Amino acid sequence: MSELPRITVFTITYNQREKVVALTSDLAGQSYPTDRFEVVVLDDGGTDGTADALNARTDLPYRLTVLSRPREAAYLSGRRWNECIAAAPDADVLVQVDDVRVRPDFVARHAAWHTGGPTMVTGAKFEGDEETWDLASCRRAHLAGPGGEARTTIWTAVWGASLSYPRTLVETLRHEPHERPYDERMVGWGFHEVELAYRAAAAGARIVYDPAVGVFHQNHTPGNDQGRGIDHARAASTGSVRNEAYLLTKHGLASLPRW
Repeated sequence: MSELPRITVFTITYNQREKVVALTSDLAGQSYPTDRFEVVVLDDGGTDGTADALNARTDLPYRLTVLSRPREAAYLSGRRWNECIAAAPDADVLVQVDDVRVRPDFVARHAAWHTGGPTMVTGAKFEGDEETWDLASCRRAHLAGPGGEARTTIWTAVWGASLSYPRTLVETLRHEPHERPYDERMVGWGFHEVELAYRAAAAGARIVYDPAVGVFHQNHTPGNDQGRGIDHARAASTGSVRNEAYLLTKHGLASLPRW
């Protein structure tokens, strides 16, 4: 690209107002030029005033689009991610995140990966009760190279906490009516990004794990999830089992390669 790529950072949220407002503030402090990126937040039927809080913000240096949707039982389904992607038709690069905290070079580091061939970049997910950027706190720390360097990884290691891919790859993977580019036949929790990454790798994309594009995700608490009406453990278990089985059948795989 002759100039800096246009970036869209997007996320889905449900009754996590404080977290998503903090994320939009983190994105306001990015080193990447704010006229070259935008943010899309899809509020999945929240009742805690998330959309109102975001729409009331006049201090953000980038364009913020809030998509208010009715509550969907299959939270975080591929259809919701596809809606975010469809809301960013001008983006050269799409950066997908959860309700997380990011560092000032987050957007710039993702953008730097997308100046050559098709690449899907997934980042470290720093987890804890208190904010930490210690790579040892990451379940996938072993995927990094010596000294925490980025390196090519396996497609099953992809997740949506910090994930980016170019628009050109999205269009390669788009096959109507279901793969737009996420497969909307997958519902519930888990494996949406892994299935997308499988198709990306099959199409010739390089899959990279880069701790430097990592995000901090505060641990879920039973009280928080119960207050949102979410049985996180049950949703993760039942959704993952169903979606893993679907992925294996769809692509004729005996099992998933483990990372």
